[in-house]
Amino acid sequence: MTAVVSDGRGRVVRSLERPVPEDCRSDGRRLAEEIGGAVASLCASAVDELADEGKDRTAQAPALIVGVCVPGVVDEDRGQICRSAALGLQDVPLASHVSRFLPVPAESAKVLLYQDARCGAWAESRWGAGGASCLYLSIGKSIASAVLLDGVPAPGGDRAGQVGQVLVSDPDWSGERARLEDVASVDAMVGRYTAGIVDDSAASLNSSDGFSTGGTGFSASGLESLLSAMRSGDREARRVWDTGLDALADLIARGAGLLGPLDVVVSSELTRAGEAVFLEPLRGRVADLMAGLSAPSLLPARLGKTGSALGASGRALEDWQ
Repeated sequence: MTAVVSDGRGRVVRSLERPVPEDCRSDGRRLAEEIGGAVASLCASAVDELADEGKDRTAQAPALIVGVCVPGVVDEDRGQICRSAALGLQDVPLASHVSRFLPVPAESAKVLLYQDARCGAWAESRWGAGGASCLYLSIGKSIASAVLLDGVPAPGGDRAGQVGQVLVSDPDWSGERARLEDVASVDAMVGRYTAGIVDDSAASLNSSDGFSTGGTGFSASGLESLLSAMRSGDREARRVWDTGLDALADLIARGAGLLGPLDVVVSSELTRAGEAVFLEPLRGRVADLMAGLSAPSLLPARLGKTGSALGASGRALEDWQ
């Protein structure tokens, strides 16, 4: 969980990061309570800094405006999680739940719920790497996307952007298909590599090397171990990496063919591999697939871990006004 206090102009006044407790998963009210606690902590630390800002502009505003964003399928108009596999939640009115756990009376607060990739795209377009029109890809444990046109998330209903669920050719099983996020997400890259190791070196790749999921996804050291194996010439690591990039390039090229050569902003730990290992090979693959059409610009996200939270905050302020 990443939370920020924002001034609505892209400035993070305060921020915090916490793990989501296990008892929040599959329990919308418990998750709302944890979100409310994070909001209370931030409000207490930021009140002095914000005391003299925007008095005239916010004179008629609620005491507290909160934007919350979560992964999965979200009905933003109703403030409801339709389905979030990452959180184990379905049909949860999270916005109304959160309003009950805020440090102000519910009638003095406004809570708006968003899909996290759309918030990341909005923030990167407004204050980060993307232009007013851009395609945003979030690649982590799952893969999601969002399209902004002239600074506004493209309408597409609550299920827009779930590109990680689309079936692609399975590079590990000839003739089979797999979800894109089971091929090219960060967790999938690490998991496919460990599953494909067949020599004695597999014994050394235990949980201490970061390959244990612990039920919540691979740790950052799992990606580092994969990259290290690739740098040392491990052919299986290279195959997994290359086929993952192939799948991502195909998605980006099709998006550019539909939308034109927009900026493509990639938010992912995969960028930690470096330009020469991740973005440059990905750009080359996309250019090859464009068959003479103008290739889009591929850019790393600039706002980091706070990007989606910053977007939720900014969108909430804008939508309230």
